[in-house]
Amino acid sequence: MALDLSEKQLAGLELLQSPDKKYILFTGGARSGKTFLIVEFMVGRAFQFPGSRQLVVRKTRIAAKESLWEDSFTKYLSMNIPASEYEMLVSDLVIRFSNGSTITVAGLDNEERAQKILGTEYITIFCNEATQLEYSVIGTLRTRLAQRVYDSTGQFLAVNKMVLDCNPRQPTHWLYIWGVLHKDPTSKPYKMLPDADSHATLHWTPEDNAKNLPPNFIRDHLDTLPFEARERMRYGKWCGSEGAIFKEFKESSHVIEPFDIPRHWSRIRAIDFGYDHPMAYLHAAYDLNTDTIYIYHEYKESGLTIDKLADKLDESEKRYNEYYEVQWADHSKTDRAFLQRRGIVTRPAKKSVTDGINAVRERLMVHPELQRPRLLIFKTCEGLVDEMYAYTWYDGKSDVTDRDVPIKIDDDLVDCLRYICYGQTKQNALL
Repeated sequence: MALDLSEKQLAGLELLQSPDKKYILFTGGARSGKTFLIVEFMVGRAFQFPGSRQLVVRKTRIAAKESLWEDSFTKYLSMNIPASEYEMLVSDLVIRFSNGSTITVAGLDNEERAQKILGTEYITIFCNEATQLEYSVIGTLRTRLAQRVYDSTGQFLAVNKMVLDCNPRQPTHWLYIWGVLHKDPTSKPYKMLPDADSHATLHWTPEDNAKNLPPNFIRDHLDTLPFEARERMRYGKWCGSEGAIFKEFKESSHVIEPFDIPRHWSRIRAIDFGYDHPMAYLHAAYDLNTDTIYIYHEYKESGLTIDKLADKLDESEKRYNEYYEVQWADHSKTDRAFLQRRGIVTRPAKKSVTDGINAVRERLMVHPELQRPRLLIFKTCEGLVDEMYAYTWYDGKSDVTDRDVPIKIDDDLVDCLRYICYGQTKQNALL
């Protein structure tokens, strides 16, 4: 099972095996060898600590199955471990080893399945493509790093570890703040984590794995990428996402300090239903004199039933003591009917993604008379700011789709923003 590891993989292995490091982030470019090393580390721990449990997660089960189960783990085990030492339970995505250890590969997009998985304690949790996960998910996963297992000699207790890897995104992302800066992304200004000494970060590039790549792979495939994609996938830099939809968005221009909103400005609320996929809503104020929309309150949460959502909407209405001129909502007739019975009357939002995006982008542009945009966001709406950076297109030539559509990840608050901006555009057209 001894493999020819690269110099960077040896450095990564030293971090993974360090008893002082509990949270380890491997960040960097594509095809750099970081995921392969984590797979080898987890298999090694399965043999080292009999009866241990380890968990591998991605945002969705299908991504976990295709990229981790079918590609990474299946290939590694078939090439390096005797078949008599393990069995692969495909229906459950569980690898069971002869000494009683297990590695579970899972997605977090099914509530019932996720609850079952999170009801178990583990010695290792690996978050693959961690930029796709919510920070709150990391908090939940950390509570499951609690299994106590000794090695086969009975002398050494396993050090519980969380390992994460990612291709970088925007530097405002929670993973950069938590995993690279080792600061608390929920604090403002950001404060150092109390357990920062137990964190470690290692940066990777494709050169680190050059001996395992096809000849000229970097030159022919990575060096030819568009600038932003090359910065991220080739050099592993945290920067704006390639294919960003709202390229006009800049915090310096569009994010402002909160202020007391005049009572005569109309109020708008938009709701995007969800359960496994997060539910979200936004509050906006509209200044008719300058035709400007101000986003001043946000909420986003997974696992919220419709009655709990109604409670949250009631609470926010009482908090701001306001009346909404219109409340736009996703098209679920059942959910809208339930809210109406609770006194929350909604209109079905315009679901055309293209029209909504165009309405947002038009307001992000600097208005020639105002000399500023007509869409401004309170800096307290941090989730929406993150989504504005992260909202990106699928490549129209990809295997996923035959046309350009937004990637449906971290778009819940942006969906609400589309409802508000397009709804106001249509409202203005009637005046």
